[in-house]
Amino acid sequence: MSLTLQVLVSGLAAGAVYGLVAIALILVYRLTGIVYFAFGDLVGLAVFTALLVAAGTGPVTQTNVGAARFLLAVAVGVAVCVGTSAGAYWLAVHPHVARGSVVGWVAATVAIAYAVRTSIDVFFTRPSYVFPDPIPFREIGRGGFVGVGGASIQVRAFFVIAVGVALALLATLVLQRSKLGRGLRAIESDIEGAAFSGIPVNRLIVAAFGLTGGLAAVAAVVAAPSASFGVDTGSLLGVKALLAALVVGFSSPLAGFVAGLGVGVVEAAIANLHVAGLELGPAYHEVLPIAFVLVFVAVRALATERGAALRET
Repeated sequence: MSLTLQVLVSGLAAGAVYGLVAIALILVYRLTGIVYFAFGDLVGLAVFTALLVAAGTGPVTQTNVGAARFLLAVAVGVAVCVGTSAGAYWLAVHPHVARGSVVGWVAATVAIAYAVRTSIDVFFTRPSYVFPDPIPFREIGRGGFVGVGGASIQVRAFFVIAVGVALALLATLVLQRSKLGRGLRAIESDIEGAAFSGIPVNRLIVAAFGLTGGLAAVAAVVAAPSASFGVDTGSLLGVKALLAALVVGFSSPLAGFVAGLGVGVVEAAIANLHVAGLELGPAYHEVLPIAFVLVFVAVRALATERGAALRET
């Protein structure tokens, strides 16, 4: 029971980040019809930019970064992610979307991801880095862990879950109640009608790319001190968020967030639990989500082709 509770909380903490990135992926897909494959790497760029501002590329401890510098680092990291996400879409992806070139936008998003990872590699050459933690969770309980139901759970996990849920609700509220949200919903429903009625379609889509990138970046930076962060971490985060978006069929941002929570819990269970006498272990918790994405995409494509063939007959 205690291990199950520990897996549940840690899985929800990781899943909150996956869910927020899934919100970004779903919103972008519903506005433009594209899957922004570079989102995970852009989130990684935000984390490493914040780390560069906070502590450079050298070793980091929990005491060598002040609160003011940390807040500046977070602000710069999020701003870089927002600017890069919006700018990369407008300069590299939008021309292909406007021409209806699927191969073009797929190649563009993959190229953006590669460029971002290459840029990170220039400054950060070690396999992984520890992100500074300005909040003294380590002073709570026993070194940052508390006992709940017989399980030893990291206090920061509750904080990450709370921030993730708050950001997801904020994003939903903005989409439902704000002028920006009404404009985005109009574009989603009928892009040509929205443009005809005077809505600045291109400007709002670029803004959505930037803001969703910032939303995901905040979540990733908040969660980064929980474990070491490597150059590949952002890419893996993007794949798991894509899995969550695929599970709900890119139906709604809030459904994507809930699916992200589920992905996090399943991932934690794979790494830690025995199911029917089978123990997969940590080595599989990264591989299986990627494999599932590939199988899911292949099955859906096959189902779509069969449906089209049946309609023709």
